Amino acid sequence: MSRLFKVIAAVVLGLAILVAGSILLRFQMPAVEIRAEALPGVTFGSLHVSNALVTALLVDILLVGLAIIGTRKMQLVPSGVQNLVEWIIEALYNLTERTAGSKWTPRFFAVVATIFLYVLFSNWFGLIPGLAAFGFCAEHHVEEEHAAAPGLAAPLLDHPEDDPRPPIGCETGQVIIPLFRSPSTDLNNNFALALVAVGMTQVFGVMALGAGYFTKFFNVKGMIRAFGPDEHGQRRGCSGMLGAFMFGAIDFFVSILELISELAKILSFSFRLFGNIFAGEVMLIVLSALVPLLLTIPFLGLEVFVGLIQAFIFFILTVAFFTIATTSHDHGEEQH
Repeated sequence: MSRLFKVIAAVVLGLAILVAGSILLRFQMPAVEIRAEALPGVTFGSLHVSNALVTALLVDILLVGLAIIGTRKMQLVPSGVQNLVEWIIEALYNLTERTAGSKWTPRFFAVVATIFLYVLFSNWFGLIPGLAAFGFCAEHHVEEEHAAAPGLAAPLLDHPEDDPRPPIGCETGQVIIPLFRSPSTDLNNNFALALVAVGMTQVFGVMALGAGYFTKFFNVKGMIRAFGPDEHGQRRGCSGMLGAFMFGAIDFFVSILELISELAKILSFSFRLFGNIFAGEVMLIVLSALVPLLLTIPFLGLEVFVGLIQAFIFFILTVAFFTIATTSHDHGEEQH
């Protein structure tokens, strides 16, 4: 427990230093940008590295480091970081099992738990006080790309004479490109997560139902069956054939709607997470410019809760979609 206490104490101390620095030092918050900003001079060939990508890699490192520390010296009676990691994993596993059942949970769990932890850490990372104020100085251009000046800094206020505190960082007229940005406020990150969630839904559907799973999206069985004998083995007349074909056409139309719905999940996942997290961070930036930082702490606590809820929603919806993909076809056959 003493090691866990030291870790918690270090985190609290670090946040306290950031909050104190945000109060005592004068700096200007970055301009609100919908897309993630490319870091100046940081490229791999034609690929420009964005601040959201840097943060995503850092979140990955933190999660891997937490897993290594928590499992490095496994004990029968867990304590410290191992106890914390086991508690989180057990809670997520039990919740997945109650939703998906014991058969599929071992196959689902690695995917959905990874998504939950990654989204949660990504959401919370962008809420660290003062972190968004450190980055690269850049000339301010309204209609052009940022012309970046190398060097890490926190920018000055537009009117230095209005603040008696000593200046640090960028010169007047420059803006800041943050070094870190929550990956959840980058649509590219959310789109990739949505593709993984929806793509794995199809994988688990095929694992459970075989190639017949895709008849859910392109169902022509009813129209083909209309030209064969009825359920009693009797040859259909023209009216019976037409009626059966019309019901089959309805099933086909419904399957196309199902395909559109499946593709819409990608957009729904992406924009739901982006909208909630991006709006929360913009709100904190605006409040920080209007009122003292201490008055924004209640809203910071609210955004911590929102970050947890959004990670949970992404997690539980993914579990639900996996479960439906592996069971819905059976229910359809029972109705026939």
